[in-house]
Amino acid sequence: MKRIWLAVLFLTLAAAVCITDQICVSTFYNEMSAKIQQAQAYEKTGSEQLPAAIDDIKRYWDERNDRMFMLTHHGALNELSAVIRSLNTEQLDNRLNEAAAWLTVFYENQRITFANIF
Repeated sequence: MKRIWLAVLFLTLAAAVCITDQICVSTFYNEMSAKIQQAQAYEKTGSEQLPAAIDDIKRYWDERNDRMFMLTHHGALNELSAVIRSLNTEQLDNRLNEAAAWLTVFYENQRITFANIF
């Protein structure tokens, strides 16, 4: 009987870890996506708030970088990290679009879907 309780405990713990991981990934994706979209809007309008938006993206990435690398596969995160670190206001050259694309790839690979499980 003790073995069944231990199995139930470990399965519950594994489910809790998976749920926490999905919440962290989803929150990161939603917040980073909103920041990138805001920066893209500033870029299109030529707003003076663009440098602050880019700094906000970089600051948010620096705050969440270690946690995301701990929780998830590094493939798409490496590319996303490189693009975010290369953002500057003088030479954007579709870097915001590239960051948004890598962020979407990361999210699609990390969220729980039938295709990602099997």
